[in-house]
Order: sequence, then structure tokens, then C-alpha cells
Amino acid sequence: MEPINNIDRVFLVSGTSTGLGLSIVKRLLDNNYKVAAFTRSKLIVENEIKKYYENNNEKNIDYLNSLLAVQVDITNEESVENGVKETVNKFGHFDVVINNAGYGQMEARAIFDVNYFAILNIVRSTTPYLRKQKSGLILNVSSIVGHLPKGSISSYVASKYAVTGLTLSLEQELAPFNIKVVLLSPGGFRTIITNKEKFKLVENPIPEYYPNSTPQNSLEAFIGLMNTSNGDPNKFANAILKLDLIHQQGNKLPSNIFFGSDALEGSSHFFKSLIDESNQWKELALSTDRS
Repeated sequence: MEPINNIDRVFLVSGTSTGLGLSIVKRLLDNNYKVAAFTRSKLIVENEIKKYYENNNEKNIDYLNSLLAVQVDITNEESVENGVKETVNKFGHFDVVINNAGYGQMEARAIFDVNYFAILNIVRSTTPYLRKQKSGLILNVSSIVGHLPKGSISSYVASKYAVTGLTLSLEQELAPFNIKVVLLSPGGFRTIITNKEKFKLVENPIPEYYPNSTPQNSLEAFIGLMNTSNGDPNKFANAILKLDLIHQQGNKLPSNIFFGSDALEGSSHFFKSLIDESNQWKELALSTDRS
């Protein structure tokens, strides 16, 4: 796929050291986009991209001038603001913001700091630039579990529900400024999130919540499910390129899109069950209206 008008088109992407984020950066560079890669480790991103192009000699890409790896603590608003300024100083502007960074752990406050408040930090720091240029695209990566519940990982689910609510509300708030906001709700992908060393378990688990298991066993079951998923990170990156192309062509984008057969099937079943339950309890629900 050959995007249009991409020579000076700039993406700002968070969570780029591994997984989906790193795949997105590679595909963007392959298609001659410029990329500001927000990361916890600038060196890791630079080394990964260097290795990628050294192993693909047929790709004649000037990645050194097209990539800006920016070491940012996305949970710190000042750090994010500095990263955005560095992006503008390097490229002059940015067109697309992809909030991809996510934390796969099981402690509530820390997971919200990364999965929700970090996105809020990036949105706060980038929207003034997008409003001023009266254009832009924001893609927030949530999850299928940002729409339907899943026991044993309730804090992770809650953080993704928060991203869903934030994104769908931002879509309405930023529309008057010609800024499009899209929620991306992928199912399972085989990425670094499935590495159990990246998770931090709750320190004081309540035994009653694990009558036939332990937090460690629940985590391993979750990781096992993800490791058998059909999601391909490179194809996810390609889909993002296609969304941007559709946007550049002036065509309408969805407010939310589910990626993967598991996400589509899971959401369809869950939303149908909600409608069925709502109809079942319609009489009681309507009884609270004023006469």
C-alpha cells in the first residue's frame, strides 16, 4: 500500500520499545513517514530499528533522518511536554498521535498511571498543536477488554474501560477542531505483554478471590490465552497505515474498531447479551421515570 502525501507526514507514537509499538514504527518508516518514537529507552528503539534495516538491506530507507527516538516518562506530564516540544523542534509539526503504550500488570494504581493517565498526559500535550493547525488524527489503543469484563484481571480491564470512555468523549470534544479521534480495540496479540516477567502481581492477594488458584496461576492462564491468539502485530501496523490513508483521503473513519476475530466475536456476543438483558428488565428500568 502506498500512502498519499506522506513525505512530510509525522507520527508521534508511544510505547515503541517492543510489541505493537515497535511494529508500528517499522511500518511507518518503511512507508517513508517520519516518526517520533516515545520510549522508556531511546537506545533500545534505535538499536532495534538499526538491526531491522541492517537485516533488510533491500529496503532503501533513510531511517536516520526519519526517526526521532525520544526518551519519555509518559506518566510524568512535564516529561511528555518536553518530548512533544522535541518532536516539533525536529520535524516542525506532527499529524498523527498513537497512544499505544500499555502496562500489563495487576496492581491497580500503577496500571492506571500508564494505561490511562499517561494517555491523558499525551493528549493534553499534543492537542494544543493539533488545534492550532486545525487538523490531526489521534488513535488510542485500548483492548477488547475495554468493552467487556474479564475476571482475575479487573484492574487491567478497568484501565482499558477508562481509555474507551476517554477516547469516545474526546472524539466529540475535538471534532470542532477538525481532529479525528479513533478508539482501537484489539483482541489478543502475541507481543511482549505475554512475557510474565513484565507483569507485577498484587503483593497481598486475598485468598477468597483465588479459591482454586493463585495470582501467579491466573496470570499464566491469561498469558497462555494471549500466546495462542491469532493477532499479528505487523498486520495491526498495516491496518493503522490504512486508517491514516483513509483519513488523508477525506473519508469517514469509525469511532471504534475491533481488531481480530476474537475481538469481533467477543464484542458481538457481549453487546447482544446486554441488549437482551436490557429488554428483560425494561419494565423496572422505566419505572424510575417521572409520571
